[in-house]
Amino acid sequence: MTLQQKRAALAFQHVEPLSLPTADATERDEYGTMAQKLPVLIRTAGLCQALHFVKSRKKPALTRLLDHLAQQMKRTDAGISDAKSLCEKVREADLSTYVWMSREALASAEWYARLSQSELGVDRAKEPGS
Repeated sequence: MTLQQKRAALAFQHVEPLSLPTADATERDEYGTMAQKLPVLIRTAGLCQALHFVKSRKKPALTRLLDHLAQQMKRTDAGISDAKSLCEKVREADLSTYVWMSREALASAEWYARLSQSELGVDRAKEPGS
């Protein structure tokens, strides 16, 4: 299994429960909308600022997205377990580690963006009341 396949498989495990009819529609929309924006945020603002921007929203769906990204990022640092530890590790990283973590986060975030569109039906052009 390639690294991209591992990223995709884990992202699918994370996103699939939100696609079920029993899932909360508001949470699905908030999660999906931010998942669509996250790759762009990482590219434009940088990983650290992007993570803290999402965290600052203080919404459970967005914390869930960061927790999911943290699970993807365990490959870069075994000390990463959740949104809080992910933010700490990124803030404290030296330059080469930061660049590497940024690339890994971007590659993973792109899977959440794709799956939020295909599995959750969240449309990039349509923005729910945020």
